[in-house]
Amino acid sequence: MCEKCDAIDKTIERYRQIQQRVLDQQLIDGTKKLIAELEAEKAALHAPDPDGQ
Repeated sequence: MCEKCDAIDKTIERYRQIQQRVLDQQLIDGTKKLIAELEAEKAALHAPDPDGQ
């Protein structure tokens, strides 16, 4: 796994830990959105090249 993916995974894990410790629904929803954005960014890093190269 590349360094950027490692950093993204660590950030996602921090957000998941926050979700487990808080009761504020807005904060939980916000972290879910951030996690989804980070997962999309991670997928885009290793997406196949549209030109097939």
